Amino acid sequence: MSTKSDLPRDSRSCLYTSLWDFRAMTETELSFKAGDLFQVLEKNGDWWWAKKLDGAGRDCEEEEGYVPYNYVVKKETVEAEPWFFGQISRSESVHRLLSEETKTGAFLIRISEKKGAEYVLSVRDESTVRHYKILRNGQGSFHMNATRSFPDLLSLVEYYKEKGLSHGLTLTSPCHKQEPKAMPHWDDWERPKEEFHLVRKLGAGYFGEVYEGHWKDKVRVAVKVLPRTDLTYQATFKNEIEAMKKLRHKHILSLYAISSTGDPVYIITEIMSKGNLLDFLR
Repeated sequence: MSTKSDLPRDSRSCLYTSLWDFRAMTETELSFKAGDLFQVLEKNGDWWWAKKLDGAGRDCEEEEGYVPYNYVVKKETVEAEPWFFGQISRSESVHRLLSEETKTGAFLIRISEKKGAEYVLSVRDESTVRHYKILRNGQGSFHMNATRSFPDLLSLVEYYKEKGLSHGLTLTSPCHKQEPKAMPHWDDWERPKEEFHLVRKLGAGYFGEVYEGHWKDKVRVAVKVLPRTDLTYQATFKNEIEAMKKLRHKHILSLYAISSTGDPVYIITEIMSKGNLLDFLR
């Protein structure tokens, strides 16, 4: 794929940085380290075509390829801060802050769900989580009380790290931010069965059996195995696959690939980290 030289000037000048390390899994992908710089040349769904830059913002020779969109953010914006979690719910912030990876003083800033506040600072205090509204005045400054305002969220965070909050609570470290999962980028959803290795059976349902597996021994996946004789309603099956290709949401298992040549048929999806849903609920 060639460089997109016809992009608008402001788009070319916008730099992105990576939040995590990423190792390329296909020939068209680009490997990088956390903190690397990029110029994004084309945005297309979950994968963006980007050019890697050096520390001075200059092109790195022949360093172009696809990068997962959720691994990169605009440089020098609040999204690049490790404590900024964007639009997550109050309950999700509590769940993350009370996880095993965090201790008292761990914190995050999220976009407020309710009117009247721009953001919310959520902080772990022993076995509970305290939430502080962050307001914004007409001049664009941020504050949590009327006595002191800050030009940006970073200044607010640094101040309360030093001075502390109510209840003797002090900000310590950002809440653990889990690295997202990225399945290899390919234009053709159809993949040969030889790329997938079945490890163990997870369960069985009305339609086939589900196995834990690996793609090329690199990516952990779930593989639904369907005997071709079970695909009585071919049109319905095809429509469901087409719908799954378009569904992308953190609460919905993502379709990664299909392998429909021969018998049985494989449907490859994201794996549920907690195992079978019914067993987990029980």
